[in-house]
Amino acid sequence: MESPKFKLVAITTVAVSMKAFYEGQFEAFNRAGFETFAICAEDSEVSNFLPPETKFIPVNFTRLVTPLKDIKLLWQLVGIFRKYNFDIVQYSTPKAALLGAIASFYTRVPIRIYLLWGLYYEGQHGVKRAILKFFEKVICFFSTRILPDSREMISYIQQQGVTKGAKCGMIYNGSACAIDTEEFEPVKWSQSGEQLKSKLGIPKDGIVIGLFCRLTGDKGVNEMMTAFQRISQERPNVYLLVVGREEQKDRLPSGTMDVINNHHRVFRLGWQETLLPCYAALDIFCLPSYREGFPQSLIEAQAMGVAVVTTNIVGARETIVNNQTGLLVEPKNSQTLYAALKKLLDNSQLRKEFAKNGRERVVKMFGRKEFLQAMVTHHLNLLKN
Repeated sequence: MESPKFKLVAITTVAVSMKAFYEGQFEAFNRAGFETFAICAEDSEVSNFLPPETKFIPVNFTRLVTPLKDIKLLWQLVGIFRKYNFDIVQYSTPKAALLGAIASFYTRVPIRIYLLWGLYYEGQHGVKRAILKFFEKVICFFSTRILPDSREMISYIQQQGVTKGAKCGMIYNGSACAIDTEEFEPVKWSQSGEQLKSKLGIPKDGIVIGLFCRLTGDKGVNEMMTAFQRISQERPNVYLLVVGREEQKDRLPSGTMDVINNHHRVFRLGWQETLLPCYAALDIFCLPSYREGFPQSLIEAQAMGVAVVTTNIVGARETIVNNQTGLLVEPKNSQTLYAALKKLLDNSQLRKEFAKNGRERVVKMFGRKEFLQAMVTHHLNLLKN
């Protein structure tokens, strides 16, 4: 008689988060004998990235604060958890994590895992910051295991009084889902990168900087545009490739959006099914964020052999080795960002050296196969204990 499978459900607020950060996880747990489930807001894309063995349960979360609707969603989750009797619930992103933690505790799910990909209260102020920090404490309190995606975040949340260290751990060397380094391979995509540059009208000797992120203030977009305007006045062969959507609740100033939409050497692309040709077109990747967990885009860029510039903040600085694979700058400072970009623009050999070192480090430390094996082993050990 076949022994019953362990049941694991993963929860995110929206489908795009699950698609971006759960790549390969469901397949790995299915191969290990788990019965897997996915919960997020319904989206036409869900069926395109979930394996057929994984059951999708739609719950119409929103990112906005909607108290009455959220209470209904909480009870919907309670009903789902009672129906399926899960062994493991793992949740991430603010709304899904809060409701998932409360509902799984209430229904006595034995293993409740918080995949902590960043602290939403960072960058907020006053009452809003206090409320969001309280929500983080609630999530951590109701969780049996907390898995930040960076080593530094483990000590940081303890210093912040969000949780105690006994619950905390990290999978492999960190990140949300590591990197498929065979797919993220510079030579494989070099022709696609050249074709993209040609399509955009960027000359072969043009130097391309990339900014791939949500277009919000806390991603450092204002500082990036300020620095690029100065660079563009000094260097006619430098271009900026921007990929990202605007956020309704954190709109950028009109001056910043004017540069993004109207500067003749800024190319803004819409939704991209894959960013690989975009990375392949770059000479420098930049993420001047104010707050991060462990930015996936930074290790993706390095896997693609691109020199990087990012801010000296928790999580982001763990993705690079300063002055070996990239450069760290102060957050909220367009002058230091400009200086770092100028340093790389002035020295093509340094860019090549950083690119080579970055690729080697990602292959060594952030391979997806090793990451997924470590995650499956971690979860099986929790079930044994």
